[in-house]
Amino acid sequence: MSLNAAVLPVELGADGRLGVPEDGRSAGWWKDTAPPGSRRGTTVIAGHVDTRRGAAVFAPLIRARTGDLAQVTTAAATFSYRVRAVTVRRGDALPTELFRTGGPPRLVLITCTGPYQPGSGYRDRLYIDARESARP
Repeated sequence: MSLNAAVLPVELGADGRLGVPEDGRSAGWWKDTAPPGSRRGTTVIAGHVDTRRGAAVFAPLIRARTGDLAQVTTAAATFSYRVRAVTVRRGDALPTELFRTGGPPRLVLITCTGPYQPGSGYRDRLYIDARESARP
């Protein structure tokens, strides 16, 4: 799994859905979660799997497997995470465990998957759950 993208801060919309950058080339860090590289808590980054123009920033996530390495580079350092689980959930409802502010450093990547439904988008969400494997 390989991808490289700018990560921009995003928040929940009025409809309760997690915002993602519209351009398809950038990913969005949910600013109500731990910042990338935090020593504690869950960092949530979401991105599109595709757009009308084709594959988008998180298209490679459909090939993610347990044990894969994910790295997040900030101005301070590069942080490495090992994928522990790849899960598909139906709908837009965010799992409550994403709201954890404590615990060991954790990275959750989210994108769309499953059948596409005209008018409402993809039915399912793909969650990549990774734990920090090395601290710089």
